[in-house]
Amino acid sequence: MTEYRFILWFVWLNVFCHSLGAQKLLQLEILREVEAIKFGEGSTITFKTKEYPKEWQTKKIETIIPVEDILVFDDGMVSIKDITQLRLSNGTAKAFGRLFSGFGAGWLLFGGVAQIAGDYEFTWGTFAIGAVAVGLGWILNKFVSKKTYKMGKNANLRIIDISFSLTPVPTVQTNGGYP
Repeated sequence: MTEYRFILWFVWLNVFCHSLGAQKLLQLEILREVEAIKFGEGSTITFKTKEYPKEWQTKKIETIIPVEDILVFDDGMVSIKDITQLRLSNGTAKAFGRLFSGFGAGWLLFGGVAQIAGDYEFTWGTFAIGAVAVGLGWILNKFVSKKTYKMGKNANLRIIDISFSLTPVPTVQTNGGYP
């Protein structure tokens, strides 16, 4: 049993080391922020290009080619120099926006049905609660749930290759070989 553990441990370590050898990332550097946002292969991004300036495209990154600064998708490829805008979405704000919109619509619907049934009087207070909830949900969905970055203005895209070769690389001496 110990022999199998050693063999499994060796195989797992070998596979793990090979998977660490190839990490290529698309990095979004935002003006006045220390932390950059990184997208790896398999990430989904939403962007506009110079070729289609009025159309938002949402695509999954299949491969990143760092030498030529190209992102490869399942239906084509785009150079990062051609990307003019990148949009990030905030899932929490979008969820709360939908929650408030649903609550407000339900409040107005049930208040209206109760008014028609004759059991309740639909007042300005009832309308205000529903309208404010719908409005707050719309504002959260429209403005808070997404942030757009313009390349060269408030953000910059860069491809980073942090892969390392598994074979030793000879050292280069900068002093001409003299100690």
